[in-house]
Formats: sequence, C-alpha cells, structure tokens
Amino acid sequence: MKRVAIIFLLSLFMGLSCVYSYSEIIDRIVAVVNEEVITLTDVRIGEVFGLYSGEIEEEGGDPRSQVLERLIDQKVVIQLSGKDVLIKREELDGFLLQIAQKLGADEVERRLMQFGLSQQDLRDYIREMIKYKGIISQIFSRVNPVSLKEMEDYYQEVYVPAQKEKNVEPKPMMEILDEIETSVNQEKTKSQIEDWVRNLREESDIQIRGTAQDAVVVHRSCAVTK
Repeated sequence: MKRVAIIFLLSLFMGLSCVYSYSEIIDRIVAVVNEEVITLTDVRIGEVFGLYSGEIEEEGGDPRSQVLERLIDQKVVIQLSGKDVLIKREELDGFLLQIAQKLGADEVERRLMQFGLSQQDLRDYIREMIKYKGIISQIFSRVNPVSLKEMEDYYQEVYVPAQKEKNVEPKPMMEILDEIETSVNQEKTKSQIEDWVRNLREESDIQIRGTAQDAVVVHRSCAVTK
C-alpha cells in the first residue's frame, strides 16, 4: 500500500512539474559603438516603453531597427560631442509620467517585471535619451536665417499641395509668413542635425551584429509521455 502511495505521489509531482512552461530571455549584442555595447534587450526596452515612438512613427519602417538606429545616434553624440547636460529630476519624472499615462501604470509595472527592471533602471534609459536631446538642443539652438526664396519655394511646393490634398483653399502667402518661416527653419535645422550625426557616425567604430528583429525569447516546457 505504501509502495502504491509513493508511486502515486511521485507521478503527481512529475505531472505538476511539467504543467508549467517558462520563458528564458536570451540576450545578445546587436551593436558595438566605439567599444560601448548595445544589447537586444536595450533595443526591446526602447521599443516596448515607447521611448522613441514619435520619431519612429514619422520615419516608418521596422520599429526595432529604428530604435537601434536611435540608440547608435545617442551613443556617438554623447561620446564625441564633448558636451554635457544637467538633467533635472523633474525631467525624468515627467517622462516617466508620460509613459504611465500612455501605457497605464499596471502595464508599465508588468513590462518592468518582464525585463527584470526597476523604475531606476528605466530612468537610466530615459536619462541617456534626454542627455542626447539636450546636447542637440545646445548645439542647434540658433535660429537659421530664412530667405524669401526659400519661403516662396516652401509655399508652392509644400504648403499649397498639402492644403489641396485636404480639399482646403490655401491661404495667401503673406498671411502665413511667420508659419512658413518657422517650418522652413525647422526643416533646415533637422537637415543640419542629420548631417552632423551622420559625420559623427562616420568618425566612429560602429559594428552591427545581426539584426535587431531576431527573437530573444525561448519558450521551454516539458511534456509527460504516457
């Protein structure tokens, strides 16, 4: 009788141990920027917490690859610009609040647990992103002069077609000169930033290893054979 009971308990234990399946996160290096490593987990954290969602939505393409590109840009700018930025606690708190409002507090906690992160860990990712943007702002804060020819070209080639596409009558150019000047200046600044970052990347030792889309979660489970 004891023998039967022991066999039954062992069978029950083995059955229960095989009910559960688990996921093991396998991390790897996806890029090295001047000897500084970017892991696939770094990329996924940037993706799932939406740290670069605005830029990615504008550019389109594969989100994970776009996050990797943003991380590489951050590294080269912080490493080579020679600039530093004082980041206030309020800035970090404000960005964390934006994430919580967008995803929901419970979902943020769930995603932190998924990666084994604390809020402080997430703050470190946010801090680097804010530092990058702060350096960009320092260097490109000067307003670019905009010529009348540039404004006329923007009006005819960008503004008018955009309004017609919306079935809206374009306003006369003289009524929106300030708006046009601001838009042209923003485009010129954006182009200057892209050229500057591109040059920094060319000066850097950047190694891309594999693709950012590769899966990193391996599901393991056990099965009972009868």
